[in-house]
Amino acid sequence: MLKKRIIPCLDIKEGRTVKGVNFIDIRDAGDPVDLAKKYVEQRADELVFLDITATIEKRKTFADLVERIAAEINIPFTVGGGVDTIDDLALLLRAGADKVSINSSAFRNPALITQAAKQFGSQCVVIAIDTYFVSNEWVVYIDGGRTQTKVTATDWALKA
Repeated sequence: MLKKRIIPCLDIKEGRTVKGVNFIDIRDAGDPVDLAKKYVEQRADELVFLDITATIEKRKTFADLVERIAAEINIPFTVGGGVDTIDDLALLLRAGADKVSINSSAFRNPALITQAAKQFGSQCVVIAIDTYFVSNEWVVYIDGGRTQTKVTATDWALKA
């Protein structure tokens, strides 16, 4: 039987951990490195850090923050946000991330998934897809959950 695992996900905005519901009413929740250390103390198995505004702000994910996190914790962690290229993945993995999450770019360029898995190994690549229930079906959203596509989650999964 597979072990149950606890993997908290921390949303990051402007270098701070934030909390909101469906990316709305976002409020500051603290320093991501301090929170990561607390989750390690509480025996989380892994952590996920998602820079929730990197894509819509057309900037790259926080490699300097990844280095700070890697220096302070001893459990695997995933980072994502603004990841568009193989070079972006390489930068984050070199900075200390164990895995890189791709969202909007995976939707816009599914070949990136295969390319990343071939170059870094499939264990390093996580695909995150935002969906909302619209008109009785799950619809894919991109750009940090802000842009509705015309694709259902099922159709995207079959295509990718």
